[in-house]
Amino acid sequence: MNSFFLFQTKYLYPLIVLLIACSFSIFFPDTVNSYLDKWSKFDESLGHGFLIVGIVIFETFRSFKTYQPTKEKHNHLLLVVILLTTLFHEVATFWGILIFQQFSLYAIWGLAIIYILGYKSFKQMLFPFLFFLFAVPFWEFSNTFFVDLTTLAVTIFLNFTDLTVFIYDNFIETPFGIIEVAEGCSGIRYFEIGFALAVYAVHGERLSWKLKLLVILTGIILGIITNWIRVLGLIYIGYWSEMKSPLMSEHDNYGFLLFFIVISAVIFQVNWLSKRYTLPNTNVDTKATSETGSLTSHNIGIKSLTTLVIIASTSYFTFQNIESTLKVGIENNISNQSQFNVLSTFGSFTENEKDFKVKAQECTLITRDYRFISPGDNVLPYDMVYNQELYSQLESNSTTINFNNSNVAVMHLSLINKLKRKKTELYFWYEYNNFYTTNKYIAKIFEISYLLKTEATMKLRAVQCSE
Repeated sequence: MNSFFLFQTKYLYPLIVLLIACSFSIFFPDTVNSYLDKWSKFDESLGHGFLIVGIVIFETFRSFKTYQPTKEKHNHLLLVVILLTTLFHEVATFWGILIFQQFSLYAIWGLAIIYILGYKSFKQMLFPFLFFLFAVPFWEFSNTFFVDLTTLAVTIFLNFTDLTVFIYDNFIETPFGIIEVAEGCSGIRYFEIGFALAVYAVHGERLSWKLKLLVILTGIILGIITNWIRVLGLIYIGYWSEMKSPLMSEHDNYGFLLFFIVISAVIFQVNWLSKRYTLPNTNVDTKATSETGSLTSHNIGIKSLTTLVIIASTSYFTFQNIESTLKVGIENNISNQSQFNVLSTFGSFTENEKDFKVKAQECTLITRDYRFISPGDNVLPYDMVYNQELYSQLESNSTTINFNNSNVAVMHLSLINKLKRKKTELYFWYEYNNFYTTNKYIAKIFEISYLLKTEATMKLRAVQCSE
């Protein structure tokens, strides 16, 4: 009986938690694939996702190791909440709001655990459940902020140097080429990993909440500053080597070593604080406390070694496959791009062009008829109307233009070519059976026409005015 009880608490509970998560691949395959897709791209902000999952699995089993469950009454109202959350997830899936899909799936996981195992059991594994947030792909929405922050920091530092540079938005122009502080070098990966590792380093340490917060803030700050040092160093290297240094195209190991060295300070900080400010363990008797105290340094050493291994693995997998996060544009190497290559080529469509005037300016009207391959997939480029590899957005606003002798509400984007530094004004709207809209969520409702097997197609109309 005791052996079964031990199996139930030590292995069965965490297996149920993982089984619930694995079952989502059957019931919510699209959202699960969106997670896996982000984790599989080691050159993006969540390249450390699989390692976070590994820590979550380890900590889930660890949290139930000595847990003694008590009988809890099932709250059947949770089934209603789970049903409503599932409906919310399906609506978010239809509308294509990925962040709502991912968070609703995360919420369903937590609600299912509470309903099946009980609230007290869920509370027992609260840390690994919350730690999984570091693997939820919502961090990338702050990427633009980190690009701007890195650009601002580098600009301030460059003011104290004798380098001859011209800085425009996130472009740094030197006499030898243009360096773009692109999304890949925003530093969001360093921020996420520094944050996650600091949280994991203080987990289980008997430190006051103030000291734990200090360690976490240190990890965050070091992660951000590391990227500033890395970008600034590459600017110096590119400047003095006239963009000929191999590091300008292959700087993976450079970033990895720099991050590993700087972020290791968090572990030494935790060790130093634990040796001097460890709180007494009030849950054991004097003898046990004495024995625990004699093993404190040994435990800290083991945990530090484990965390350093995690740092090394995380850094390696995150940075080894980054192609070139600092995009260097040298005028002689810029290939000639078509002037109509502003729009994204996403989806299946037929396209035609004709001359068009906007406020007496000669422009081009591009009309695309999109063919639905499958509902919700390969339809309109709602989130990537323009070619984001070649162009950056300067500003956007709503306006009206004259189309077919009537004023049509359109979205107006001011774009700049990342390499040629030429501006393009882009006006676009969606059209279905002579109904015009700029709202991508309203336009997405028209995809129902595919399910009804109607002959009508959706159109994307874009007016492009280039310099």
